[in-house]
Amino acid sequence: MDNELFRHYQNIMNYFGGVLGSNYEFVLHVLNPNEGFHIGHIVNGDLSERSLNAPLTNYAKKLINEKVYLDKDYVLDYVGEGPRGKKYRSSTLFIKDREGQLQGLLCINFDADVYRKVAKDILKLANLSLDIEVIEKETDQEQPVEKLTGNIRNIIYSVIDKDILESGAQLSPEQKRLAISKLKEYGVFEIKGKINEVADIMGMSESSVYRYHQMISRNDKYLQSNQNN
Repeated sequence: MDNELFRHYQNIMNYFGGVLGSNYEFVLHVLNPNEGFHIGHIVNGDLSERSLNAPLTNYAKKLINEKVYLDKDYVLDYVGEGPRGKKYRSSTLFIKDREGQLQGLLCINFDADVYRKVAKDILKLANLSLDIEVIEKETDQEQPVEKLTGNIRNIIYSVIDKDILESGAQLSPEQKRLAISKLKEYGVFEIKGKINEVADIMGMSESSVYRYHQMISRNDKYLQSNQNN
């Protein structure tokens, strides 16, 4: 994505972030030819606790790998899941050049909880308890298709207890494997320089992180090959 296009979408995000308020998170994923995608700009990032240079979500990678952008300009109203299981109403706009080549993604995540609460309060005033139960049931049953976790520490903490990790205790090979496998699942290693950050957080050497990552990648390819056969 060239600088002019980047500034154009950056201004749009800042504008709508100010107009719509803190219940809307705007995330601009930028494509760099040599380094893949990363977050180039984010507005109201507190919703998903992500920051610049966080990796693509699995769902975004799926949209790109399946080349959905060739047939569609955007995907609307799917369920995203942020930290601690909080759900958002999410949408993605494909940013393309004149030849239709993908340059980036503009993602919007909307926290609708406050509006659901208003709707429930209004129904309570009318003594429509059954309608409230339907709203809550439908909300609980919505299955997220996108995980919005982008913080490396949070991803590791989902596998290894925070107290154990921060105590400096020696991690077992299985703990290391699980954590690095989860980080690979979230695409962390697709971002340049992240192996060093992972090594620092987990108290490992960079070479050890790389070795585990290679081992897991080979195993994933083996399993995929067996499934295809």
